[in-house]
Amino acid sequence: MSGHQNSVEEAPASSLSRYVLRPVVWFAGAISTATILGLFAITIYAIVMRYLLDAPSLWTDEVTGWALVSLVMLGAAEAYRRGDHIAVDLLTSRAKGHWRKLVNFISDLAVLAFGIVLGISAWEAISFARAFGSYTNGNVEMETWILQVPLLIGSVLLGLTAVNRIVERAMGLNE
Repeated sequence: MSGHQNSVEEAPASSLSRYVLRPVVWFAGAISTATILGLFAITIYAIVMRYLLDAPSLWTDEVTGWALVSLVMLGAAEAYRRGDHIAVDLLTSRAKGHWRKLVNFISDLAVLAFGIVLGISAWEAISFARAFGSYTNGNVEMETWILQVPLLIGSVLLGLTAVNRIVERAMGLNE
């Protein structure tokens, strides 16, 4: 496995990528990073309340779970765009020339397919939750569709980033 592939960030990019997609995906990644910091603060608060003050908070576990889903989905497209995602490089490290381009193209198609499937599923889940009026059933009561929105946003950004990579590879701007 590789934690960092050839960085896509330094590669030449189309104007659409540079001025539209990159800032939006970067902003979602920044929200993801801020969420990590927020989760750290919530975790410290929960530890202090539970173990030092013997007054455990009832809401921290639920909020942490929801925030983890949000931070992963909002950060996925930025990690993919930068090439900072975890990749199984069994094939890519050995592939050269046209084979490497083919492997990269197939990888980008797989990410696009995943983004589409996840986006459709998220859209259906949000639509159902809104129509049904579904609420969470824990200590914090909230409409479930609100918690599912980051899935939809993340899948759309991931899909758009994959399309961008495919187009830029076809134009010769990327590997």
